[in-house]
Amino acid sequence: MNPKFIAVDISSDEIFKFPILILTGHGNINFSPEEAVRLRKYCESGGFLFADDDYGMDESFRKEIKKVFPDKNLIELPFNHPIYNLHYKFSNGLPKIHEHDQKPPQGFGIYSLEGRLCVFYTYETNITDGWADTKEHQDPPEKREEAFKIGTNIIVYALMN
Repeated sequence: MNPKFIAVDISSDEIFKFPILILTGHGNINFSPEEAVRLRKYCESGGFLFADDDYGMDESFRKEIKKVFPDKNLIELPFNHPIYNLHYKFSNGLPKIHEHDQKPPQGFGIYSLEGRLCVFYTYETNITDGWADTKEHQDPPEKREEAFKIGTNIIVYALMN
């Protein structure tokens, strides 16, 4: 069974109905000033943004998240962070689901004013590809399982905090 996702427009009040937003893709993203303000309000109101660089989104994501949080930087999370150890143990951090250019997978976060992790950004791992239909990426079963396990940790963490 594959997960079902609902597309939601950041500029709508619909985002406040969801505890977790997932952003992924290959290439450029762009937040309008209004969307940046709304996304910050969402994150500071208890929402959680999980962004997965699906190889090619890194430069634009880093630029655009700075519009949302101009006063904050993405901070690399240590391997002992609860998101890597909450339910399933990933003692070496994020699993590598797809190999593109030999770089290690990394996880970055932004914390709200209250100290709650409200943005989790994964780079060089392609977790969401592991959630896609097996026909799309032909992931081996063990990589798909790793993707679902780290996804479980991310979702459980977001819902608990």
